[in-house]
Amino acid sequence: MDRYRVINEILERELHELKEFLKTLKNERDSIISFSLEGIVRENNKKEQILKKLEYIEKEKANLLSNIPEDDPFFKTDRWMFLVKEIRHTMEGINDAMNKNIKLLSFSMDHVRSSIENIVGFINKATYGREKRNLSIFAPRKI
Repeated sequence: MDRYRVINEILERELHELKEFLKTLKNERDSIISFSLEGIVRENNKKEQILKKLEYIEKEKANLLSNIPEDDPFFKTDRWMFLVKEIRHTMEGINDAMNKNIKLLSFSMDHVRSSIENIVGFINKATYGREKRNLSIFAPRKI
């Protein structure tokens, strides 16, 4: 039936976008490791675009599947089962990659914070003439 072909096409698009999302997460990881703020922002923007596409695909899929009974033989076809399995596998990879990126970002932020604190501590220990100045790592409220 034509509806089943459309559903399979939607699942294929979903799988493609999920694989693109996983690829983007891996590129983001490389940007985090190399401390490339430009790369992190670029990959984050790509993730946003992919997520918008996935949201649209999910709505389309839900619309089409809402009128098919759960015991329909279509859900036992090889193509359906293959696509669902691939989507689940890709989602597991995405979850792993996201967790790794979160940990890397946290480590990077701690490293930057520690570096700034060390620099500020060094500057605070320095004296200029007779007056010793303490600097804050936080920007003043009034500039």
